[in-house]
Amino acid sequence: MKNLYIIYCAVALSLLAGCKMASSPSSDGPSSEPGADISGKKYWSSIAMSPDGEKLAAVVWSGHIYTSSNSGAKWTDRSTGTIAGDKEWYSIAMSPDGTKLAAVANKGHIYTSDNYGATWTDRSTGAIEGNKTWRSIAMSSNGEKLAAVAYEGHLYTSSNSGDSWTDRSTGAIAGNKNWISIAMSDDGQELAAVANPGHIYTSTDSGADWTDRSTAGSGIADNKLWTSIAMSGNGEKLAAVASRGHLYSYTDEESTWTDRSTGAIEGNKNWFSIAMSDDGEKLAAAVLFGHIYTSTDSGATWTNRSTAAGSVSVIGGVKYWYSIAMSDNGERLAAVVFPGHIYTSSNSGATWTDRSR
Repeated sequence: MKNLYIIYCAVALSLLAGCKMASSPSSDGPSSEPGADISGKKYWSSIAMSPDGEKLAAVVWSGHIYTSSNSGAKWTDRSTGTIAGDKEWYSIAMSPDGTKLAAVANKGHIYTSDNYGATWTDRSTGAIEGNKTWRSIAMSSNGEKLAAVAYEGHLYTSSNSGDSWTDRSTGAIAGNKNWISIAMSDDGQELAAVANPGHIYTSTDSGADWTDRSTAGSGIADNKLWTSIAMSGNGEKLAAVASRGHLYSYTDEESTWTDRSTGAIEGNKNWFSIAMSDDGEKLAAAVLFGHIYTSTDSGATWTNRSTAAGSVSVIGGVKYWYSIAMSDNGERLAAVVFPGHIYTSSNSGATWTDRSR
């Protein structure tokens, strides 16, 4: 049976054939007037949020990069200069103040910016030279440490904002793997990465050495169709989701994984993205062709946020949720649909605003 991820990509690519995304001129600085047009459906593939939830950055598959400095009320199209034109953007990461950004493209390069996305630098030289099937990128709080993974490829890290890179695919993660998602602690020392299909791996030394967490007795033994992993600020708590599977959480204190797929999230779901608050207490997870769910107790119980008592929620019904981001305190959320709109919430998912109108 084909990997569901590959099937989704095939469907997405068939939908994308011949499509062009709307774009508008970009400008310098963290915001612009009157703002870029993000109305209508776009193939949003990733969204990142600053710790306070004020700044956002989102990317479109076969499209552009956009940033916002006011929680999504207005947007700036950043696809000029080095990143001009449509690219198959897959993942984006942001520093706490929003000044530093890093983005990766499928069958493409890694790019970084240190001025809110006004200008970009192509980082694909040396160890990461040439096109790669990039899938995910993570950034430390100071923006100096980066980690990126490629599907059917390797895992790479940088300690100088992308100037140079180190291939970390030795030891426990030697060889090509179907890397799909990577997460990093605030200081960049702790890393966690997942493969689809494959295992969960963690590092406590910025990627120099790795431990396979999908072993007997771990609670997540054997291969799973992992799609996303999230980490608390100190790296002690993790949460991961699998397509056609369950949602799991981990703490250093317990040293094992707990299957959280009970109650509101019982049974197999096509989980596609998960986000975590800085302390690891609050979680938000999204299902591809499904709903958004949140938890305030580290995943013990969940609330379906795609419904609203007595009214119709703006995110009601089934959607192709592709990426979700969360502020440090867990109160602000941003999620994107592939294809569809950008949505934000300022009350932990209780109500939402459609930003693509």
